[in-house]
Amino acid sequence: MPTTEQRRAHYDTFVTRVVDLCAIKPIRNDLRSGRGRPVEECDRMQPHLIRHIAGHGARRAHYTTASLIALHRDLETPYTPRRPAQHTATPPGPGDGPTAPQAAPDGQDRPTPAVGTEGQDHPNQTGPESTATPISPEHAAARQWRTRPNLGTSLALAVHRHGFDAPRMTDRLRLLTRLSTSQLHPRLWSLTTHLNARDAARLDFAVLLEDLTWWDDDRPQITTRWRESYFLTLHAHTPDEDH
Repeated sequence: MPTTEQRRAHYDTFVTRVVDLCAIKPIRNDLRSGRGRPVEECDRMQPHLIRHIAGHGARRAHYTTASLIALHRDLETPYTPRRPAQHTATPPGPGDGPTAPQAAPDGQDRPTPAVGTEGQDHPNQTGPESTATPISPEHAAARQWRTRPNLGTSLALAVHRHGFDAPRMTDRLRLLTRLSTSQLHPRLWSLTTHLNARDAARLDFAVLLEDLTWWDDDRPQITTRWRESYFLTLHAHTPDEDH
């Protein structure tokens, strides 16, 4: 059973492989054909993706992510998403404190919770001078992952850097957070197409892939992160931020 760190390494590797595949126009067209549809309706995608997904489960999450990547032209590897110039870290959600492992879809581990919630990773208060609590490599990696832009961050950047209307984007985000998997994936296709019209869809696809993988199990925590990152990024924006 893969660890959280191994799964996240797979997500990054998968994105890189799809970007490389998209350099071949006929393959990119095949990957675009998915449009967020169920896997059973994505016959053209299967020959290109199956060997990169085998053993990792969450097939629809992988297929949808690949179709969103294929909307772009001329992506380079290593792929780099757009980030705030002064990055706003994703705040931990209500389910991000350390919890006991639970079973995951297709036999995977659940994601390692983010750290930094109240009462965690704070200096010890047992002596007159507090000392920092050691942070394990696993928690450090989880914290670093949570600093990467999720969908909420990317939508806020679309508002500030590409002129999208903030109230409409806020409404879009609120709608997405209420959707089931079957409704969410086609909406993400439509949203990414909309963002691409102004070159605003350079998402962190690996982070999005993890969120889609766990949507049915951890939607309240995922959507809380999206909303909080969106509003924090809006408020943290400065007019002279690099484009």
